[in-house]
Amino acid sequence: MSERLDENQRDEPRGGDDGGPRRLIEGLSTHAIFTLDPEGDIITWPGPAQALYGYDSSEMLGRTVAVLFADDTESDSVRGDLLQKAKNSSHEATAVQCRADGSEFWATLTLSPIYNDEFDGYAIVSHDTTTQRQETERLKRQNDRLKEFTDILVHDLRNPIQLIEARLSLYRETGEIAHLDTIADTTARMEVLVDDLLTVAKHGSAVADPDRIDMGEVIRTAWEATGKQSPEATLQTTELESVYADSNRLGQLFENLFQNALEHSGATVTVSVGPLNTGFYVEDDGPGISDELRKQVFNHGFSTSQDGSGYGLSSVRTIINAHGWGVTITEGDAGGARFEITDVDILNNQPEPES
Repeated sequence: MSERLDENQRDEPRGGDDGGPRRLIEGLSTHAIFTLDPEGDIITWPGPAQALYGYDSSEMLGRTVAVLFADDTESDSVRGDLLQKAKNSSHEATAVQCRADGSEFWATLTLSPIYNDEFDGYAIVSHDTTTQRQETERLKRQNDRLKEFTDILVHDLRNPIQLIEARLSLYRETGEIAHLDTIADTTARMEVLVDDLLTVAKHGSAVADPDRIDMGEVIRTAWEATGKQSPEATLQTTELESVYADSNRLGQLFENLFQNALEHSGATVTVSVGPLNTGFYVEDDGPGISDELRKQVFNHGFSTSQDGSGYGLSSVRTIINAHGWGVTITEGDAGGARFEITDVDILNNQPEPES
């Protein structure tokens, strides 16, 4: 602290009065400096401290510094822990502080011992770091989101790659051009998927410009990408109304739900898709998801399968959130998992308006 004071004092205007040190302390607008006696009671409370905490000096002089701590546990440990650590050398700590009006803020506290032949108390520099902490937490959330979507991206590309490999093998065997057409369509879909997921990862963007989507076509395409991995699996669909959605993200949602059913319900699973009053459902006839796990399955990286990546249903949650929809997991008619997607903008198959 002495170096900081010396550095600021060089900028202090030269004058004939002896009020320089007082003006120095009161002029440090970003820091509040005050002092304590050896017992931790406040003995000076200058202007910056009054401005930061909202207490007048008449309210604070003689009171324990512990009253400034919002957390009762931290308050109780001030005398025996924080002050003890700063008795022989400067000590820095981060704590939630409380203002006179009851509001709270994060502060970095630097405590330094004061010696005049013998120990005479403490000097405290309190710096409001709430803004910096909020920015740090925002950056951490952003980085976590980027990592999450990178993992999801890798996961969601697996099915298209497997489809390409299968079609390429068939083309080599048969020479049929139709397989190359499927490969071309799949690679185009992968490119759009990458762009969409990166957009969500970087900006957390909602679907701003949804299209009118034929649900039947999206479901068939999604089953083509996943269901053929298990030829004995069955897809049952009930006619669904058109919806407003992002086509590629909606397709990925169905792919991930289908893939989840195949992974957890076996090769002969039956997957059903049908309408709800405000959306649609996807259910299977597998073992289902217990009540305890239903709150966890959408978490990033969570999987009940040893071989599962834990990103499929996390991706489902992200896509649903991007559309502003809701999702609930219940038990299907056959005892399997049933995902109910609600709050969907359903068109009731009204004719598309002419442009």
